[in-house]
Amino acid sequence: MYNIRHLAGIAREGFADMGPAVRQAFNANPDDDRLDEVYGSPPRTRIMAFAVFAIVAGELITGLFPELPLNKFIHWPAAVTGLAFAVLIRRYLFVGERVREGVKEQDFPWLAASLAMPLGLLLLEFLISQVVARLGGNGLAFGDVLVMFVNELGVAAAMTIAVAALCFSSNWTKGVWNLAVRLLVFRIMVYVTTLILLQIGIVGPILTGILNSVFGISIPEWITELADQLSYVGVMSVIYLAVIGATWTVCRRSFGELLEVGEVDILKTMEELSEDPKTREKKQKKREEKARKKALKAEARKNS
Repeated sequence: MYNIRHLAGIAREGFADMGPAVRQAFNANPDDDRLDEVYGSPPRTRIMAFAVFAIVAGELITGLFPELPLNKFIHWPAAVTGLAFAVLIRRYLFVGERVREGVKEQDFPWLAASLAMPLGLLLLEFLISQVVARLGGNGLAFGDVLVMFVNELGVAAAMTIAVAALCFSSNWTKGVWNLAVRLLVFRIMVYVTTLILLQIGIVGPILTGILNSVFGISIPEWITELADQLSYVGVMSVIYLAVIGATWTVCRRSFGELLEVGEVDILKTMEELSEDPKTREKKQKKREEKARKKALKAEARKNS
């Protein structure tokens, strides 16, 4: 369904546009944006404080309720951080006629780029917690570090989707429901990919078989495991970066529509954008063919 080269192009496009926006949001000239209207004054200090508070709150939930079944599926620091910033941005977008009338399409870059700081802190916290947990066991191998890094990107991608979905719908209930459905599908996709590439492993055994049968080389088990880890890291890093890049691209293109109608299904648009163009073209042809056959049947019934 997804083409890695196409996804890499989406990631590259999104991050290329994101860089200037982040610099604008965190430069020394407050006249370039209105972050104080979103987060209060001084905005950058408050963004840092909100992020730290949310991350600590998420860790408290994990620590106080270690047996909670949802812990297997939810990274609480990311969930609380995403929810907190979604509430702040939604208040700016949808609460109060004066504020809403002041929002312009050109405000999107600095408004979205303000999430760079909480995302950075969240990834740092996640990395530290993972390193501490692993050091309590048998140490860290090179492949383990790479897998941890990719898992961090997964947390960032999930939070990016969550904030975008919640902020691009004035109907809070509808936004939460659409987000839950899409995240469930995303979680299943990640689980299946992890199972195939990392748990079962296909690259390592294939590599071992080729080297053994063709060259008569017997390689150690750790190389096989590393090959599986590298294949997982390569595929998942492209997917996660594409998710972040696609979220940025779709939200930027749709921000004007959001201000006009108050509702944009960015999750569906992201899904369509992430599809391989050839696959999307085939689906469109199938839909057109199905509609044509349906119309012919209706015409035949009418004539009979």
